[in-house]
Amino acid sequence: MKGIIAIAKNTFKELVRQKIFFIIVIFGFSLLFISFFLYPLSVGEQSKIIRDFGLSAITFFNTILVIIVGGSLLHKEFDKRTIYLIVTTPVERREIIIGKFFGFLVLILINIIGMSIFHQILIFLTDGKFDLKIFIALYPFIFEISIIISILIFFSTFTGVIFSAFMGFIFYVIGHLIESLKLFSEISKSLFLKIISYFLYYFLPNLEHFNIKNNIVYGEIPKKEYFLFSTSYGLIYIILLLYISSLIFEKKEFK
Repeated sequence: MKGIIAIAKNTFKELVRQKIFFIIVIFGFSLLFISFFLYPLSVGEQSKIIRDFGLSAITFFNTILVIIVGGSLLHKEFDKRTIYLIVTTPVERREIIIGKFFGFLVLILINIIGMSIFHQILIFLTDGKFDLKIFIALYPFIFEISIIISILIFFSTFTGVIFSAFMGFIFYVIGHLIESLKLFSEISKSLFLKIISYFLYYFLPNLEHFNIKNNIVYGEIPKKEYFLFSTSYGLIYIILLLYISSLIFEKKEFK
């Protein structure tokens, strides 16, 4: 546990120093601020517009941040050759994987909380009251973003930075269009494509399971069964991906 905490702290400090992190965060806050000026332009749906726009900005920019920065989580240790020093310490390799995951996740959570508070201030300035239900929509999103981080770490154990980021993006897109994949498999006349489509549909994470933004904006709060399902579904993928990443990383030879 001490090894995981030490790696997580170090990962957090390293990521905070990256300029690209601050650039994306500033863009995210700027987009949230723009939603404040959209308020007078929308007619009849002002409250929903600022909530929907704000939630979309929070989820979109944090996803972009994860995909761009997450691909280099392990490779920075390779480039700086600090990995050779780390593997000679009592820290186990699986602790490096888990520590990287939590170090990055904590940073993203802080950013999500910061943007959410800013979003609440904008809602208060327009409606005269806070809307704390918005935070409910961000709970399943945390599992979605955790799965993407796990995917990036998984590909980082055996591929380069760009390919890891590319695969993170691909999994994100497919994860949100996976129902279309099922529809394609149902109408496809090719048995091969049908089998492949069904396999991908049931094997890849369905990220739409974590998307309840519209429900929350329109005041529809899912039942507790949904949160139990989304939590379990997310944890299964996160644990599985980190476990496989640890197995690959433990067998990796450093020359």
